[in-house]
Amino acid sequence: MKVKVSVDKDLCTACALCYDEVPEVYEDSGDGIAQVKAEVGGDGAIIEGDLAQRVLEVTEECPSGALVTEVIEE
Repeated sequence: MKVKVSVDKDLCTACALCYDEVPEVYEDSGDGIAQVKAEVGGDGAIIEGDLAQRVLEVTEECPSGALVTEVIEE
């Protein structure tokens, strides 16, 4: 599986769920607002395999709907 990830910073409420649950992909931008780590490609990064499944799960759990995850390959 492959997914394309980004964060809508206007919707993010800084709950820390994403970077607590999937720290390989998300991080605190300094003010609690989430961002996709530059090391994985920043907004628009392509995530594969088991990590992609974890990203999908945390996207569904995000209370503000700020995580944008698009499945690009099953």
